[in-house]
Amino acid sequence: MSLGATIFGPTGFANAQTRKKIILGSATVTTTPLGCTYSSIPMELYWKQDGLDVEYVGLAGANAALQALMAGTVDIVPGTNSALFAMYQKVPDAQIKAFYTHTTAFNATPVVLKDSPLKTIRDLEGKNVGLQSLANSQLPVVRALMKMAGGDPASIKFTAVGEGPEAAHALTEKRVDAIALFDGLHASIEAAGVPLRELTSDALDRSKLGFNAALWARADYLKENRADVIKLGRGVAKGVEFAKANPEAAVRIHWKVFPATKRRGVDDKEAMRHGLMNLNARLKNIDIIDGLVGNSTTAQINGYMNLMVSGGILKEPLPLDKFWDPSLLKEINDFDHEAVRQQARNYKE
Repeated sequence: MSLGATIFGPTGFANAQTRKKIILGSATVTTTPLGCTYSSIPMELYWKQDGLDVEYVGLAGANAALQALMAGTVDIVPGTNSALFAMYQKVPDAQIKAFYTHTTAFNATPVVLKDSPLKTIRDLEGKNVGLQSLANSQLPVVRALMKMAGGDPASIKFTAVGEGPEAAHALTEKRVDAIALFDGLHASIEAAGVPLRELTSDALDRSKLGFNAALWARADYLKENRADVIKLGRGVAKGVEFAKANPEAAVRIHWKVFPATKRRGVDDKEAMRHGLMNLNARLKNIDIIDGLVGNSTTAQINGYMNLMVSGGILKEPLPLDKFWDPSLLKEINDFDHEAVRQQARNYKE
C-alpha cells in the first residue's frame, strides 16, 4: 500500500464537488493550539483527502454549541461532558451522543502556586478558589471533589477571576488560594512565568476518572451518516497521533490554519514556547486506551458521572447507552498509526 493510501485511507484525494459537507461547531470562539487535534491538523491534512468538506464554526460556549447541535445548525460538536450531562438533566429525552473522547483525563484539577503549602484537594477547606466565572461548571465540580475527598464543600469560597493575566494576578496577590480553570489556561499562566502545581486527590485517579470531553452528535445524524462520522473521527484520531509525534509541527499547522492564534509582539521562538505549553498541557490529558484513540473505559465514565452527581449537575447516574456510543471507535482507528507518526516526524511546511 502506498504512503498516501496508508495515511489518507482508501478514498484518497476526493474531488471538491463530491466531498460530504459537515459543520463542526466548536464550543469556543477561538481555538488555541490545544484544539489542533480536532481542528487544524485534520483540516489541513486529512478530512479533505478522505472526502469531507468540514466547516469549522466557533461558538460562545458549550451551551450555545449544544443548542446549535440540537437545532441542527451544526452536525458535530467537540465539548466538555459536564455540559452534556447538565443538558440531559434539563432535557432528559435529548438525543445527543458522545462517540469519541477527545480529552480522556480530567483536565480541570485545581492548581496553586508552586510554593503553596496546600497539597491536596482536602486542603481547600475554608479556602478561596478562583474561577473564570461563578456560572462556570468548575464551581460544582470543585465542591464535588471536596465532597469525594471527605471534606466540607460548603466551606469553600469562590471568586470570579477571569482567565490569563487576571487569574494569575489574583493568585500571586493572594486574593485567592487556588484557581480552577482548565489545562490550557493553566498552561498559559505558567507560560507567563507563574509556576503552578496541581492539587492531589485519590478521586483524580485517571484510571477511575476520565471521559472529560468528547465529540457529540445527534443520534439520528450518527445513524444516517455513520460512514462520514467515522471519517471525521478518524481525522481527529490521526491528529492526536500527529501532534504527539511532533508537537512543534502541530503548532505550526495550527498557526497556518488559524493565524490569529499565534502570539503577537514576540519572536517566533517565544511564540512557539507559548504554543507548545498550551498544546502539551492538553496532550498529557489524551490517553490511548486499550489501543483505541478516542476511547474511554466504563470505570472512567462512571467516575465522571459520579463527580457530576456529587456536584449536583446530575441527580443520578444515566445509563451509558443514553449518551455514549463507542461502536464507531474500531473503524475510526482503522488506519496505519505508525505511518501517521512518521508523517509527523518528517513534516515540513
